[in-house]
Amino acid sequence: MQVPFMGSCPHAYKMQYWFEGLLIYMSYLMSIGNTVNPDKENCLNYESDYSKTKGCECVIYQSNGGSTGRFTSPNFPQYYPRDANCILYTFIGDVKELVEITFLQFDMKKPTSNNVCTDFLRLFLYLDGPGINEHDRHSEELCGSLNSTQKKYFSADRALILELHADGLPGNFTGFQGRYQFLDKEQFVISGTKMHGTQCTYYFDSNNTKSGRLFSPFYPQNYQPMSKCQYHFQAKQGDKVRILFENIQLHHTGGSCRYSPDAIVVYNGRDRSADVIGQYCGIQNQVELTSTGRNLFIEFYSDGKYEAQGFAAKYNFVGPSTPRSVTTQSKAVPINDLSVSAGVTYRPRPTSSNEFNCNKDINSQIHPNGTIKSPFHPSPYSAGVTCTYTFTGVGRERVQLKFVHMDLFFNGGNPTEPLDCAGSDSIKVTIPLSGKIVELGVYCGKKLPPVLMSAGTKMTVQFESEPSSKGMTTGFKAVYSFVNNFGIKSGERDSRGVCVFNYYSQRGSHGNFTSPNYPGLYPRNTECHYLFYGKGKETVHIEFPVFQVEGIGPRCDEGTHSDYVSFSNFADTDDRKLHRLCGVSSEKKEFIESDGPFFRVVFKSNDVYDDEGFFAYYQFKGASGSSMTPVNNGDHSDMMHRYDRPSSGSGKNLPTTSVIVCFLTLAFLAHKVIH
Repeated sequence: MQVPFMGSCPHAYKMQYWFEGLLIYMSYLMSIGNTVNPDKENCLNYESDYSKTKGCECVIYQSNGGSTGRFTSPNFPQYYPRDANCILYTFIGDVKELVEITFLQFDMKKPTSNNVCTDFLRLFLYLDGPGINEHDRHSEELCGSLNSTQKKYFSADRALILELHADGLPGNFTGFQGRYQFLDKEQFVISGTKMHGTQCTYYFDSNNTKSGRLFSPFYPQNYQPMSKCQYHFQAKQGDKVRILFENIQLHHTGGSCRYSPDAIVVYNGRDRSADVIGQYCGIQNQVELTSTGRNLFIEFYSDGKYEAQGFAAKYNFVGPSTPRSVTTQSKAVPINDLSVSAGVTYRPRPTSSNEFNCNKDINSQIHPNGTIKSPFHPSPYSAGVTCTYTFTGVGRERVQLKFVHMDLFFNGGNPTEPLDCAGSDSIKVTIPLSGKIVELGVYCGKKLPPVLMSAGTKMTVQFESEPSSKGMTTGFKAVYSFVNNFGIKSGERDSRGVCVFNYYSQRGSHGNFTSPNYPGLYPRNTECHYLFYGKGKETVHIEFPVFQVEGIGPRCDEGTHSDYVSFSNFADTDDRKLHRLCGVSSEKKEFIESDGPFFRVVFKSNDVYDDEGFFAYYQFKGASGSSMTPVNNGDHSDMMHRYDRPSSGSGKNLPTTSVIVCFLTLAFLAHKVIH
């Protein structure tokens, strides 16, 4: 851009145009888009000593109150210059703002074989002001491609600076394009009361706030290593606590959340002695839980490495549940001599004074089990009707739905084996999952749907009849129940996990166990642990006469979106000798045997698929002994204590007798040497 100059104008007008041109030029440097020939003098005003030492050029983006825009490397999308020694991108927010930057494209020289970036973009996130000096250390150093780079970063305060450097050697790289945004800092303030002298222990009382927000420490920035936070909630007597985790981003290496180094655990009470109703790791969105009583306790912890953004959540205190019916459209109609009513969505029909309501909100606290059915069942239902049944549970409850009658108008061939429900009366079952509404299935004709189970505490069933429906079919009837045991009917439920069941040889030498909701479809995004405690020299033998778990063998890993069953001889780590089972693995017909009296089986499903699951037999075999027999009439609290928190240990403990023999041997050898 050239500064306007008119030689024939009076001096005052020349100065005016020159000053206006300078303002336009400075605004251009702070605007969205590519920056060519940044203003070095302007840079020196902000970066002083650092800029003088390194000879930096600078681009400045100043907030105008929540403003947003784009930033790019020089010449983008063409190659950035190889002599770019130091270009500083300085983002300056208002006093109560934070800076968010998101990389949309990123292409810089790859790191060397020893992981050193010779071309790099350094990020200064922890700044007290809008400048840096030689003592300020960068927070991140980026190079390579977008796939190897974290896409979103936040400042700790009002300023954030990027430093671009190229090594001067030949190379063709397009650089980067990103989006910046200035955010109100107040939206990340925790609503509770912080306990004095703690890192992040907060109390939330319904007498002080009815709703609010909570975050992991330093959110939206990454949490710090070795974090340990506690969030205590107390509602009024008779009320409950509802939590919605809007964003969960924790470091996770795969496998079970119970042993993840960074995790969130939700307890249905005052402290860790209460039942666990939620355990989260990795990346999840829009996860909702509700306590069964007035108290709720959340614990967040991380290890000493690989931090991530953390979590953001909303909470509110809710009163006692009351039944509520949802009515839609206008009053009802008689069709084929059948009365219909206000709670139903209809195509235009003649009106009638007879009414009924088939849209229901079903809450577990009022109706823990019951039936739903089509209008007038077992008599024929009407054409052009829509009925919606919404189920809502609390705690670790899951909605289990079993159809006992199915007779819907079917317009596509054989109703006992319907292949396509288009144009026919149908039932659609959905659940909220990962921030989306997901279909568990659409069912029609006369074929009974499989037994279904929700992934969380909510499920919706929608029945719809077509306007062309003949009115001669009798509809459907289904039995529902809110269950706490995931439909697993064996073992003893362990309150220290969401879905954990214990099996003791002292209670019985053999038995069976199943995937959740068996023989129906297992729920999505579910993890269940089956813990077997033998005694003495017993070993655990397991056989799968039925095994149908969605997945791609032989690895059955998360990369192939596989559900799986895994095995371990250790309480809190994977066992490299025993690989996972999924799909049609041939090993499912064979015996799987533990090395000793303890064995762990884990079933894990993702949020993509579901299937029939498994039915398994177990048996404790071998001679009895006392070396691992618990005291207090089978109380396994010492062994089970390993499940309280993650542990890095994976080895086996030597039996007491072996330790004594080793000690006596060493003492004998020492005596021989002395004498």
